[in-house]
Amino acid sequence: MPRWLFPGMVPGKAISAHGMTQKLGRHGIPVRTARNAALAALAADLPSPILADVTGTHHHTAIHWVAYARRDWAEYLAAPAEDLKQPPGGGGCR
Repeated sequence: MPRWLFPGMVPGKAISAHGMTQKLGRHGIPVRTARNAALAALAADLPSPILADVTGTHHHTAIHWVAYARRDWAEYLAAPAEDLKQPPGGGGCR
């Protein structure tokens, strides 16, 4: 018989969401923050239809998460160009 990674109080059943929340909370892991971080990481790498299927969320919710996590590299790419415009030594105090 397969064993659950997180066994619940009822034999043969997994731990409930409430029970898992309590156990994680005792170890200082805020469940809402961890859930949101995991969703943002998935949304950064997956298209919204797949995100909705994998997480069981509504497709509109998945679209919002993907838009929130969208990577915009424009600011990052512009930074080296701005650095090149600075005088050598950065013009700071000596």
